[in-house]
Amino acid sequence: MSGRGASDEKWYYTFLPYNIAGGSTSNLIPLFVAQTLKASVAEVGIVSAVTSIASVPANILWGNLSDITKRRKPFILIGFLGMALALMLMGLSTTLPQYYLANFLMGLLSAAIAPVGTVLVLESFHKSEWGKRLGDFSKVGGIGWVMGLVIGIAWLMIFDGDGQDLSMRALFLLSSVLCLVAMVLALRWVPEPKENLKRGSIDPSDFDNVSLHMIEKARYLPHRILYTLEVSRNNLKLRNFSPTLKAYYLVIFLAFTGFLTFYVALPIYLYKEVGLANADVFIVYLASSIASALTYGWMGRTIGRKGGKTVQAACFAARILIFPSFFLVTMIDMPSGVMFASLLVLHAGAGLCWAGLSVAGNAIVGDLAPKEFRTQSLGLYNSIHGIGTIVGSLVGGFAAAAFGYGFVFALASGFVLMALALLLVIDLDKGGVKDTAET
Repeated sequence: MSGRGASDEKWYYTFLPYNIAGGSTSNLIPLFVAQTLKASVAEVGIVSAVTSIASVPANILWGNLSDITKRRKPFILIGFLGMALALMLMGLSTTLPQYYLANFLMGLLSAAIAPVGTVLVLESFHKSEWGKRLGDFSKVGGIGWVMGLVIGIAWLMIFDGDGQDLSMRALFLLSSVLCLVAMVLALRWVPEPKENLKRGSIDPSDFDNVSLHMIEKARYLPHRILYTLEVSRNNLKLRNFSPTLKAYYLVIFLAFTGFLTFYVALPIYLYKEVGLANADVFIVYLASSIASALTYGWMGRTIGRKGGKTVQAACFAARILIFPSFFLVTMIDMPSGVMFASLLVLHAGAGLCWAGLSVAGNAIVGDLAPKEFRTQSLGLYNSIHGIGTIVGSLVGGFAAAAFGYGFVFALASGFVLMALALLLVIDLDKGGVKDTAET
């Protein structure tokens, strides 16, 4: 692959309207289903789970099809068009089954983008340029997501009041149009690489100093996945994964179950129980996204000095305290402005933790995985994120409906506490689990 000029980066900007659409609707999805369709928090959990149930296998399917066909551009077009269709159907939905179908289609079709975009960047430029080009590509995605949140805030503030139902529907339709714009731009600008990379040949250490801005969402719909699971009987044998790596997968499953147990309930809690306006809910989420974006580089450097395990353990511990604090601060008698500021600080803290968790997780799995099974190990790691998201969405929704929000936030912390306890006994340096009887 020969190097290219800076003008060849313009195809990155096909992802800008797509990411704006994602940012402007990510929090709208649970708020719309709760307010317009009168769904319970348990049904909000089902909405999140439905998207994840579709997207987890879809990421594997699209990634494998792209590698087999040695094509990238068609899958990006499928993803943009699928997202446009799903958002349009959400905006037009009048019943929960219709909304479930729209979210299923979003998980199924828009997932075509996740395992293709990052590989396309690597295939479009010389290896010596990978770090810079991938960092720039990631920045476009992160900026688009934050722009989407800001647009959502402004939109819902302008159209606040009795017309909120119509304004939310219109925001879905506007976001659908943005995805169509992304598709049109992709038809013109996105290249089809002349050479194809094998995912297994890409070393994660090549990106140790690259800030890959991954936004944490209340559903499993990542924008960038480099490694996907290649499904075959030989690749998925248990002996391909060390005992340490299997134990770490359990850590990730418990952690993501806890994260989604919390996040599926949070927007509904802020709206129904705290009484925040929809625009204010968006502002709370904006605080997290900005904190993550600003601290990825710093977290990467910290992981380089202190190690992934230390940083991830600290981030787990912080979230164990942060999650129930959302409930506790609302129980204290304080001025509304002070309470809102407290919620912003708490969610900014959660966002800072996400930067550390996402960077450290990839680094840990990359170190633990045998070179010949690195693709499978990192692909399975991404899939376990999704499985935890499915379980957490259902647990969080039904637990909040049955036992209340205070219970569900404490339950979320409990899952993360179990993840932390297991992480602390895993000996990542020696590649084995410490004998707890000796420690």
